[in-house]
Amino acid sequence: MENNLVMYEGQLAIAKTSGTGYKVTSPLTGTEVKLIRDVDFGVIPRTKQPSLFKSGAEKVAMAYGLMQRYTVEHAIEQITPEPFFYYRVRCDLVKIANNGQEYVFCSGYGASNTSEKRNGSGNPFDGSNSTLKMAQKRSLVQAALAVSGLSSMFTQDMENENFMKGFDEITAEAKSPFITKPQGRRLFTIGTKGGLTVPQIKEFLKDRGIDDPTKILKEQYDAIIEDLQKEAELAGEKK
Repeated sequence: MENNLVMYEGQLAIAKTSGTGYKVTSPLTGTEVKLIRDVDFGVIPRTKQPSLFKSGAEKVAMAYGLMQRYTVEHAIEQITPEPFFYYRVRCDLVKIANNGQEYVFCSGYGASNTSEKRNGSGNPFDGSNSTLKMAQKRSLVQAALAVSGLSSMFTQDMENENFMKGFDEITAEAKSPFITKPQGRRLFTIGTKGGLTVPQIKEFLKDRGIDDPTKILKEQYDAIIEDLQKEAELAGEKK
């Protein structure tokens, strides 16, 4: 690859709310992608902004028509006296021209090491690959935020070690097949703001075979929210 750098003037992606997430459109290509809450981004406890995840960063890069290229800029692979691994990675988001030449639009940097709790507390040799992948992910997220101008909406994925307090609770909730309490509250908020009463919302859920609102599957949530919004609109038209 010829590492030519083009003069890139940041063009803010157009982001609109859609169900539980956002529809993001690149002004460069007109391509629209949907970022899904708890899949492509999520709110980490005790943070003000939602964090952009790897899958969300990949979608943003795709919307801009850019490919990912990774370079390990610095590595420490220490065997003795104690095993320790450190990687600093650069992610280039590149555009492939019609002649096949690649141009770097934007770069992001990420670093990670085996002393971080999130990379495992076991054998550092076992965590070396996870450490490299974490550095790659961080560099991609930074590049995606820079190229799209979405840093005002999203931060990087759990970069601060303080975010890891209560991590067991966070991961346990993430593994549950059912929606979280905030998602359940959001469902009822959307319905009531749309003009429906709580009994009407419960009846709406029962019509879909859901007697207990806490047992809504995560995979059902987006569709239920969209149907609920339509139900509220119809109820408003009848008044």
